[in-house]
Amino acid sequence: SSGINAEWPLRPGYKGQAACAWDRSVYPCDPYSACSYGCEEGLCWSQCAGSCAFFENKKKCFSEPGCEEWCWLNKDGRYYPCVEHTDCVDSYKYSCKGACTW
Repeated sequence: SSGINAEWPLRPGYKGQAACAWDRSVYPCDPYSACSYGCEEGLCWSQCAGSCAFFENKKKCFSEPGCEEWCWLNKDGRYYPCVEHTDCVDSYKYSCKGACTW
């Protein structure tokens, strides 16, 4: 199972904090959206606003403790493929494909 739309343990390097919620030494932080993003299992993911949208908005991520949420990204109606984090550098342009969850 790829873990898509399923609970997935927090990624290595996780650090609960405002804005980019994952450790910047492990996962990139998008300067436009202030959302963490990266490549896992061959697909791009991004921090997003789901059940904690009260604290966040579409243009900027802000994570209260316990609200570190992420999703797989949608590119042209498909999951956004990648090999490494730099393949997902334009993640701020894309919406979630499936649930935004933690």
